[in-house]
Amino acid sequence: MQKNLKDFDSKEHIFIDTNVFLHHAFEMNPISVDFLRRAESFNLKVYTSALVLEEISFKLLMQSASNFISKVTVQNVKTFLKDDKNRKQVFEPISEYMKYIELLKESGMVIIEIKDSDMIKAVQKAKTYGLITADAAHLAVMERKGIQHIATADNDFVSVPDITVWSPSASPM
Repeated sequence: MQKNLKDFDSKEHIFIDTNVFLHHAFEMNPISVDFLRRAESFNLKVYTSALVLEEISFKLLMQSASNFISKVTVQNVKTFLKDDKNRKQVFEPISEYMKYIELLKESGMVIIEIKDSDMIKAVQKAKTYGLITADAAHLAVMERKGIQHIATADNDFVSVPDITVWSPSASPM
């Protein structure tokens, strides 16, 4: 089932996917931004995972590097980061966003660890639902923690039974 994220006001637990944080970081979607503001005020029971934090960091790293490198590849970024000055410049926005993540944690957001058993289940879920393994890992973590709601712009989750997808789109996808 899919619903609009702006309508989420439940006291149910909800898992936040990477793209909602990136919408907020880049101010790309007012519904995502508003949702995270509500999470800041202790009004929601929000969860994410260590894997989501890695995905956020990596995407912010590549975006930040694009301000300094004409061709952004993993190898070019690795080479660029060998210089201390470059590293400081590239990591500044990532460090700033991680401060925001800390604020959300202080407001009650729970960061769930990824276990090896989650990854074993993730591979099964990826095959079953046609998901990439990172998305399937989010499902495995949600299942382990009994979370049935996900805030995401990724409509691949719609095919998964027994969860409700809360999309930041203006209308359901």
